[in-house]
Amino acid sequence: MAVRLDPGFYVNMFQISIPNKDIQVMIGDRSKYPNLKEFRQEIEKSGKEIFVYALEGSDKVYGYGKDMNGLSERGFNLTTINLYEEPRLTGRMILEGIITKAKELGYSPIFSKVRGRCELFSRNESRVTSNNQVRVYIGYDIRVIFVRDPLANQLNFGLIADVSYSLKDVNDQPLNYHTITSSFGSGTLKEVRQIQRDLIPTGVNTEVSRERLLDNIIPFVQKVRKIESPGGFEAEMTSNPSRTILGGQNEFIW
Repeated sequence: MAVRLDPGFYVNMFQISIPNKDIQVMIGDRSKYPNLKEFRQEIEKSGKEIFVYALEGSDKVYGYGKDMNGLSERGFNLTTINLYEEPRLTGRMILEGIITKAKELGYSPIFSKVRGRCELFSRNESRVTSNNQVRVYIGYDIRVIFVRDPLANQLNFGLIADVSYSLKDVNDQPLNYHTITSSFGSGTLKEVRQIQRDLIPTGVNTEVSRERLLDNIIPFVQKVRKIESPGGFEAEMTSNPSRTILGGQNEFIW
C-alpha cells in the first residue's frame, strides 16, 4: 500500500510513546564487568533472557529481562527506576525491543561501532544486478534519541531510521564501489547506484531522500512500530515521520 504524506518537509524521525512508570532492574558493579561484550556472550550461552547495559562513564551495570533475577548470583541488586528519569537506559531498552521485533520479522542486527546504533538487514529485501554478480541488500540504520520539550518540560523519545546498503558478491563476500568497478565494470556500479536510488536513467536522483522515506523507511517502521521492551514496558511509534515547521529567521524546528 502506497504511503501518502501531506505536503511539507519531513525528517526521518518517528515519535515514540512510552508509559510514565517505574520498573525494576538489577544493578551491579561496573568494575567487576569491564568487558560487557564477553559478559553478554556468556549470558547468551546460558540461554537466559537477560540484557546488560552500562552508561558511558558510569560505575554501574544495569541488568533487565525476563530472567534478570539470575543476576543476583553475580552480586547484582534489585532496584526501582523511573523510565523518564533514566532516559539513556530507557532509550537502550526501546532499541533492544525494536531489534527483537525486527529479528522476529527476519532481520539480522549488525551493531555499529558508533554507540547506540544498529543496522538491520533481511535477505528478503535485496536485489541482484542484471549480470547476477552483485546483490544489494537494503537495510536500516536505527537509533533512539530523546529530546526535552522546553514548553511542556518533558522528555520525548524518537526513532531515527536511515536506509543502509550492504553489497555482496555471489559468494556472499562484501564488496565496495572500487571492487565492483574493477571486477565487473562501471556499468555494474551504475546499476548498483540505480538500485540504491542515487541515480536514475537521466542522471542524479534529486528526490532520493523522499523516495527512500516513502518507499523504504516508513513501511519498515510500520512493521516494527509496536514493541515490547525487555524492560517490561510497551512502546509504540507513530506511523508517519515528524514534520518540520519553518520557524523564525528561517530556523527549522520540530
